[in-house]
Parts: sequence; C-alpha cells; structure tokens
Amino acid sequence: MAASFFFYDLETSGISSSNDRIMQFAGQRTDMDLKPVGGPYDIKLKLSPDILPSAEAILLTGILPEKNNQQGISEAEFSGIFNSEIATPDTIFIGFNNLRFDDEFIRYLNYRNFFDPYRWHWADGSSRWDLLDVVRMTRALRPEGINWPIVNGKPSNKLELLTKANKLTHSSAHDALSDVLATIEVAKLIKAKQPKLFNFLLKLRTKDKTIEILSSNAPFIYTSSHYPSSYLHTSAAATLSVDTSRSTATVYDLRYDPNDYVNLEPEELAELWAYDRDRLPSDRLPIKTVKINRCPALAPISVLDQESMTRLDLDKRKINQNFITLGEYKEAFNKKLEQVVTILDKKQTKRQSVKRQFNPSVDAQLYDKFVPKSDQAKFDRARLLALKTQLDIPEFEDNRLTELFKLYRARNYPSLIDGHERAWWKKQIQNKLFNEDNEHQSKYKQYLERLSLLKRDFKDNKSKIKIIEELETYAQTIADEYGTD
Repeated sequence: MAASFFFYDLETSGISSSNDRIMQFAGQRTDMDLKPVGGPYDIKLKLSPDILPSAEAILLTGILPEKNNQQGISEAEFSGIFNSEIATPDTIFIGFNNLRFDDEFIRYLNYRNFFDPYRWHWADGSSRWDLLDVVRMTRALRPEGINWPIVNGKPSNKLELLTKANKLTHSSAHDALSDVLATIEVAKLIKAKQPKLFNFLLKLRTKDKTIEILSSNAPFIYTSSHYPSSYLHTSAAATLSVDTSRSTATVYDLRYDPNDYVNLEPEELAELWAYDRDRLPSDRLPIKTVKINRCPALAPISVLDQESMTRLDLDKRKINQNFITLGEYKEAFNKKLEQVVTILDKKQTKRQSVKRQFNPSVDAQLYDKFVPKSDQAKFDRARLLALKTQLDIPEFEDNRLTELFKLYRARNYPSLIDGHERAWWKKQIQNKLFNEDNEHQSKYKQYLERLSLLKRDFKDNKSKIKIIEELETYAQTIADEYGTD
C-alpha cells in the first residue's frame, strides 16, 4: 500500500492514560502531500460507570458524559474500528503531542480490549511521528515565513495560537476533529515554508536514522520539551551512551562546561539528575535520556547558522570546547553515570511499589511486562467469548488478562452479564469509587468536594456552573445504582 499520514486527536476524561478514558476520537487520513484521503472520523465513546471524569477536563472540552453515553459507542466497538479500519499498513500516525499523550491512551485502549498495545504503530510498515517537536525545531532553526506567537513575553507553540497567528482554519480548540484539521494546516504550512527540515525530521521517525545521528561522535542539535523555552527548547548536545536494547541514549547539553560535573560523586549526580519541577534548568544535571523510539527532533550541528546561534544563545567555539572536554572524561563519567542510574532505578522501583499499594488496578499494569505471545494468540477468541451469554474465561498464562477479561465484558456488554457477574461488577465499582478507610475519603466524596470548590470558583459563569451541575447529576446517578448494596 502507498504510505499515508493519519492525523488524529483525542479528548479524554482526564490526563492519566491508565486511569482515564477516551471520550472523543477524531482523525483524517492524508496522502504524503497532505491531501485528504477519504472522510474524517469523529467518534464519541461511552464511559463505563467505574470512571468519574475529571471536572477540569470536562470544563475544557464541554463533552458531557451522560450525553456521550447516549450518543457514543463502547470501547470494544471503537477498538475494533481502530484496528481494522484505521491501523492499516504503511500508516504514519501523527498528531500534536501524540507521542506523549494520545498514543499512550491508544496503547491502554488496546490493552484493555484484547488487541496488541503496540503493533498498530510499528508493524506492516507503520510508524508514528509528532508535529509538536517539528514545530519547535522549525521555530528554533528555520522560523522564516511563519508567524510565531508570543504570550506574556514568552514563546508559545500552542496549536490554537499558531493557527490564529498564521490565519489558519481552526474552528474550535479542544474539539478533537477541529484540532485534527488545524494540525494538518500547520503541517502544510511548515512543509511549504521549510520543506527540507520537514522531510529531514520525517525520516527520523525510524530508529535507524536516529541512531545514526546519536552514534556519529559529533555534536548535534536536539530539540526537547525538557530544554527551557527561553532557548526555544533547543540546544547542542553530545552522546554519552546508546543502549539499543532499551531504545535509549544518554546525551549531554553542551551549553554547560563538563568540568562542573565530571568530578562529582554518583550520589551528588543522582540528586542533580532527579527531576524536580521547582528546580531551575541551570541547577539540574545537563544530561537527558533520549527515547530513540519516540522520534526525537535531532539535526547535525551544521544546521546552525549565525541567526540560529544568536536566537538560541549558542556559541560554536564554546560548544566545541565543551565537546572536547567531555570526550576526555567520557569513559570515567559514563561509569559514574551507570552508578547514578542504579541509584535512581532503586528510588523509582520504591515509588512504583508504594504507588501500586494505592492503585492495584489491573488497568494500570500495561507496562509491568509484555503479554506472552501464546496469550496474544487468544485475543480474537477472547473478544468473541465476551459475546456469550454465559461467562467463559479463556485460559491465560498472564493473570492480568483473566481480570481484564471480566472487566472487558462487564464494561462493554452489561446486558449479557448474569446476576453473579453483575454483583461482582458492582463490587468492583464500590471498591474503586465508594469505599474509604481511616486515611482516605472515597473517590466519590473527593469528587463531589472538588465539584463544590469549582462551583465557588465559577459562581459568576453560568455555562461552567451548568457543566458542573451536569457532572454532579452524573455522579449521583452512578451512586444511586452502584453505591450501596
């Protein structure tokens, strides 16, 4: 098949890909010249009663759960459409920040609905890309011909601001279909104004091209959200190490003199490397882990012209000197960093263990381990068995799947479950939303308290108050049916 882009966007019940759900999916396929192929998708999805949508998310999108449940389709039905009609060979999935957000929701959707969580974006010639980092690098290196928004004196790359600044069609921000069509317009703009950069970054969606730059033993340009907006999220970097087995590379920010760090002890380096939202970039270790399989925005150092260096406050002489210094210490520094990774991994494992105690849900366990291939081979049959009037659970090696199957059936086919299953499902919802202990209020009570606070915050905004009242009614409906025995 001919390669094509599939631009897509989601509106969700919250920001957690494991605990929240897709409420609207929109997408449009285009050819490689960004011309539409077929009509757009605009699909609403029902929420199952174990999900209380974030009030902030609903206030942003205006998508009311009760209305969605009346008009939408189930997750099971949508996951079938996605995997049969949308995830076709040679598709390049693309959005605006999809790698870090939308793609994660699709992975969890497939996991919950007995499809391979990953195959859709790598098999049969398919891949994924993200326009946000393309926008960032274009602004940093080749901004000519495009109007770039400034908010409160700072650069902003928000989709709705880019479309407004460049007089592009964008009828309604935070409506998934409108955002998809706006993303296509921005892609067209960059491709028209800076075709060389657009096509170069498109090639970097494959790991081989990315590894080629990371393994070149030369400085390169790297654009990442973890670099400050004051430098347009862009700096010169050098590779410290590449781990293809984990699809990661460790890179050093050449803005900073390595002499300030190479003699520190591993514990000191770990403290500086650990992410702290309140810590200034200049107070952090200038090292970043690059996800090779997330289409990082990289470019050879040769792309730096005088205008770019001025714009990014980069000095080639200083970059080269720091690169030489780093090379002198590289072997010893990498050995220290191996100890740092061990220290940080132990802390991360401990945090995950504590988190698991408070959130034991199988829904959140996608990344615990890969599903055995023998179980993946049973996915088609599992989806068919869920349609039977009597519960018939496939024999899975992976215990997660046994629990997921019962949830899948109850959430998507409530009319098929019998009294025993219905009692089990009610108990699951009670445990999740209505139970409390001496230390924690139930999620339901916390939810009502949050709605009450938002009511006070928006007391003079009638449209917001109406949405909050709709959410109160929705939550009360769930409580009436599932809150008591």
